[in-house]
Amino acid sequence: MLATKENVTVKRRSKGEQTRNNILIAAIDILAHNGIKGTTHRAIANHANIQLSLTTYYFKDIQELVHQAFKLNSEHITQLTDFAWKQAFDYLDAIGKTQLKKVSVKKQVREQLSQLATEYIINKVTEMPIALAVEQLLFTEIQTTPQLRELADQHRNLLLGPFVKLCQYFDQENTKLDADILFTIFTQIEYRNIMLPVDQIDRAAIYEQVNRVVGWIMKLK
Repeated sequence: MLATKENVTVKRRSKGEQTRNNILIAAIDILAHNGIKGTTHRAIANHANIQLSLTTYYFKDIQELVHQAFKLNSEHITQLTDFAWKQAFDYLDAIGKTQLKKVSVKKQVREQLSQLATEYIINKVTEMPIALAVEQLLFTEIQTTPQLRELADQHRNLLLGPFVKLCQYFDQENTKLDADILFTIFTQIEYRNIMLPVDQIDRAAIYEQVNRVVGWIMKLK
């Protein structure tokens, strides 16, 4: 088939989008290892093994490049989060809110949710350490780079949403407060473990921490 002008345009756009995406992925790696000050066009080009002119062609402003890298990183994390939480909510919906009021049922649910949450945290720590490191950088950098605050707030709210939904199964009065506490503890567990070799991650310790806070949310002793 002869290549029409439209076909050529689509192919060029596709290649251009791929190059742009590769630049952002390289920027995420550089952010994780060098921080914002060490994230330059040259460092990104070297890491992506492309010409420096390409990074400046797609992103003339390094601040915009960094912002878009943070945004892409946020999308990767929230996609994994949405998929992982679905399993927990399907489980709770199958039980029903009436049964969830029974102490014996709540104890079984606590055990199941704690196991799911432990696997969720370990998967994030082992599969996405760079993404989590960049997420942590985003949250800390807003102190000195206010331009990132809106993106950081949006990312946090997306991550917080499932925690709010979880807490609604057990408490309607303090849902947002409980969710914020639960989210903070989960996040700190993740950040503490991202620098550890996989064989040094203490699964039992993570489970105990998660089990304790989940039990507290469910008002179980």
